[in-house]
Amino acid sequence: MKKILLAILVLFIISVGAWYFHQYQENTEELRIFHAGSLTGLVNDLSVAIKESYGISILNEPSGSIDVIRKIIDLNKSADIVMVSDYRLIPELMFTENAASWVLAFASNEMVIAYTNSSKYSNEINRESWLDIILRPDVRIGFADPNKDPCGYRACMVLGLASLALKTTLPLEVLRKYAGINYELGDGSVVLDSSRGVKPDAKKIFIRDKSVDLIALLESGALDYAFEYKNLAISHNLNYVSLPAKLNLADPNLDNWYSLVEIKILGVSNEVKTLKAKSIAYGLTIPSNSRNIDNAKAFIKLLLSDKGKNLLIKNGFKPLDNPIVKGNVPNWLEEIIRGGD
Repeated sequence: MKKILLAILVLFIISVGAWYFHQYQENTEELRIFHAGSLTGLVNDLSVAIKESYGISILNEPSGSIDVIRKIIDLNKSADIVMVSDYRLIPELMFTENAASWVLAFASNEMVIAYTNSSKYSNEINRESWLDIILRPDVRIGFADPNKDPCGYRACMVLGLASLALKTTLPLEVLRKYAGINYELGDGSVVLDSSRGVKPDAKKIFIRDKSVDLIALLESGALDYAFEYKNLAISHNLNYVSLPAKLNLADPNLDNWYSLVEIKILGVSNEVKTLKAKSIAYGLTIPSNSRNIDNAKAFIKLLLSDKGKNLLIKNGFKPLDNPIVKGNVPNWLEEIIRGGD
């Protein structure tokens, strides 16, 4: 009997010790990141670098940026860092829920039309002909769900800007007819509406939860063309058409022009939000429910370092020369941006 009790005691001690060890690891050696799918390559590279420099292991979950925020707001999940492809979503969707109090914008990107050699009319498409080709009835195009991924609503914004620039409603009619995305014309402006849900016909238009999910469809030949970020097209060795600056959402100096297009989306907690088209800028924050704030600080310091900037460039992003910070910015972040400790 004594031997049995002793064995039970030993097992109990081992179990308690393992639990405390796990908690210690969770609080000192791990970093949980919810991030946009287009950041996956970058986060993987940063995972290696931060493991080497600080002994921190990253646990990452990619999804569309709006879904990233839904995990915090609607599902009450815990993360140490939130990284999204549109930094404006954080003050728009998280500040009001008291889930975050500041945002840092750190890199830019641009919209392109990705395709393969097997895509229909791939030998004809270029900077001038892309719109005519993707609107052809026998051409299959794809983009991400605007209610889940900014790349999706940015695809719609590109088509809205094209309609204004070329003075034609054809791109808007295609969105309405084949994807269930309605529109209203103003005085030199367009308001798109995906807030009632998208309804792709899966013949002309294909829609997936996040933009990276379209790549397999391109590579298999199920899609001819997809609206993607430039970094994804490059990292997956896809052909792509670079769009004019007035359409690619890459130039902050054109924000007044871009903002002539708006889109209504279904945000967190099923609340309809209206977003203006703006130049692309990726952002991050540390949510209020972070369990490993010191590790999150180390990650941000690495990201903004020369090594982090080189990894951004390697993954097809353009680091912002002057990172944008908004909200109740902590002193330690200002010091990192200034180059201090």
